[in-house]
Amino acid sequence: MLLPVILMLSAAITPWYLNNGLRASVFNGNATILLAVSGFVIARDFFHERLTARLGLSASIWVATSLSALVVVGFIFPNDAPLPPRYAFFLLIICHFAVALFVLVLVQERAEEKLIRLANTDMLTGIPNRQHFFNSLPKILGPGDAFVLIDIDFFKRVNDMYGHDKGDVVLINVARTIARSAPSSCVLGRLGGEEFSLFFRGQTAASAFALAEQVREAVHALSLVFEGNQVTPSVSAGVALWEAGLTEQDVQKRADQALYIAKNKGRNRVELFSSVGLTCSVLAPEPLPARAG
Repeated sequence: MLLPVILMLSAAITPWYLNNGLRASVFNGNATILLAVSGFVIARDFFHERLTARLGLSASIWVATSLSALVVVGFIFPNDAPLPPRYAFFLLIICHFAVALFVLVLVQERAEEKLIRLANTDMLTGIPNRQHFFNSLPKILGPGDAFVLIDIDFFKRVNDMYGHDKGDVVLINVARTIARSAPSSCVLGRLGGEEFSLFFRGQTAASAFALAEQVREAVHALSLVFEGNQVTPSVSAGVALWEAGLTEQDVQKRADQALYIAKNKGRNRVELFSSVGLTCSVLAPEPLPARAG
């Protein structure tokens, strides 16, 4: 919409096309407006697509905007212009080369960012995958670091009763619910199959347990309908905190042991591993409905 308006206004200035100075002023005036709008849009979209090439491209366009404006000023006020039009125009040509270069860099950065996103995303659920989860963990664990292993209860039963396509629906809904209910500061990943993992920092045993319980409750609030039957997914979770002398693998094994206890105690519950052999748990499972008929 902006370009036709500018062209119409330019055409209304007669006989601008018969004068070289006016013709150059109109052309560069239009360029100034369009470049200014482009620079604003590219800078604004940086908050949605944080690619460094956007900064260089935006800066180049703003410089080009300023130079185009100087060309206009130089033709209209030749005696008072801060820069002669020929010099401003020469610099503008160089600046346009910079704009083209940053456009190419932006395209390359977008392609690389897309590849990285694809490599780190679980294609079915849309959440981070196993590789991204383990790559995002800190190099060294410390006090307050906690692992939560989560497993969907009776998942094989859903596949057997309703088919693997419905099993995928359960996986997608559970994964997205975990992502929504877990704090944004945690590390989340689908480890494989129906198993997920969370990693938190700065937790106590009580707070880590509460966060896992928050996730469990959110999943259990889901309600899906397959073939006229209501299916309420549930998950079991095992929680373990770092202690002095433990490695990352040690803490994960403890979380896995706590998850195993949760499964043995009836599922749909959270278990907290304790080095003194104590665990905390909540709730009992609700069985999935049988196939109609």
